[in-house]
Amino acid sequence: MSAQISTRVYWNVFFALLACTALTVGQSQLFHALGHGTNIAIGLVIASFKASIVTLFFMHLRHEKSYFYGVALFPLVLVLVILFSNFPDVAFGDHTTPGEVLKAASH
Repeated sequence: MSAQISTRVYWNVFFALLACTALTVGQSQLFHALGHGTNIAIGLVIASFKASIVTLFFMHLRHEKSYFYGVALFPLVLVLVILFSNFPDVAFGDHTTPGEVLKAASH
């Protein structure tokens, strides 16, 4: 069973999540010079950090056995493989050209 955690830890996690949320909002407003792709990457890193805080503390995975991480990470790796295997088709396919959509709609 997991060890008892004081409410101080939960308050610290709460304030860390608030700070990360403020960082995400600030990053989206301030970094227009970095470009859209960079903003998305920074936002995803912050969101991943927030998700790891939630899973470690609120779902009590911090006190689980180490074999459990493999069970938890396998679906994540599978989803990433599926997403990135579709990336070349979506990013470099002919169907992404906006002019063709407009031509098809006008006929």
